Amino acid sequence: MRIHRLIVAFAVLTLCTSAVSFAGSAAQVRYEEYTVGSQPYKSPWQKMEERAKLENPSDGNSVRALVDEIFDYPHSFGEIPPVMDIIIKERLTQAEMNYKLGRGPGVEVADLIHFVNTLADKFQLPDYARTTSHQAEVLCFSAEISMPTFMGVPSTPQVDKTVRTDSRRLSPAQATYLLLDLFNAKLFSPEYQLAPDEWEKTQYGPTMEKLTKYKELKESGQLSSGPKAGVLTFSASRSGDILSTVSRAISEMSLTDGLDLVDQAFAAVGIGK
Repeated sequence: MRIHRLIVAFAVLTLCTSAVSFAGSAAQVRYEEYTVGSQPYKSPWQKMEERAKLENPSDGNSVRALVDEIFDYPHSFGEIPPVMDIIIKERLTQAEMNYKLGRGPGVEVADLIHFVNTLADKFQLPDYARTTSHQAEVLCFSAEISMPTFMGVPSTPQVDKTVRTDSRRLSPAQATYLLLDLFNAKLFSPEYQLAPDEWEKTQYGPTMEKLTKYKELKESGQLSSGPKAGVLTFSASRSGDILSTVSRAISEMSLTDGLDLVDQAFAAVGIGK
C-alpha cells in the first residue's frame, strides 16, 4: 500500500509541475470545427457528454470510458506515466461507481475550493492563484451548458437545484473535471488570474450574464451550430510565475508532505485511501 501511495504521490507531483513552455508575452490556441473525411470533428466537450450518456454505474467499462475522456480533455499537464495513469483512473472509476450506486456521499464544491486555496497557501502563490465559490459557479454553469448530461444537476426529487454551488454535491468524476478546470483557469486564463476581490467586482456579474443569455438562446433554438472557431489567450508571464513557484516548492517538499498532499487531493475529489 505504501508503494502504491508513493507512486501516486509522484503522479500528483507530476501534474503539479507540468512541463509547459511559453513564447512571448502571450499565446493563442485556436479550436476550429472541421470534418475528418466524412466524419465531423467532435470537441472534447462533445466526447465527454457522449460518454456520460452511455455511463452505467453497474458497468465499470462505461464508467472508465468517461474517466478516460476527462483526462484526455486538454489540461495544463502533460501525459501521465502509464503506471500512475492506471492507478489514478482505476480509483476514480471505483469511486464514481460507488457514488452512482448510492455507496458514496459525493463531493461538495466547497471542498474543491478549499483544496485549491490550500495549495495556493502551501506553495505561497500570489493572491490571484486563490479561487472562490463564484469562480467555481461560473465554471460549473459553463460546463452544464456544454455538457448537460455530464455536469448538469440530476433531475431527482432529493436534489435541491436552488442550493448554492459551493454546497452542491458532485460525483467524483464531476469533481475531478471541475478541479482540473479550476487549475486550467488559474494557469492559463487572464480572466481568472485576478485577486479574488477584483475578480468578483469585474468578472463575475458580466460572465454570468453572458452565460445565462447564451443558455436561453440555446434552449430556445435561436442559436446555430455555434461558433466555428474560438481563441483562448493566456498570460505567459503569470502562468510561468505560478509554475516556477510550484516547481520550486515541490522540489523542497518532504516525502511526508508529498504523501499528505496526495491524500488531500484524493479526499477533495471523493476518492478514498
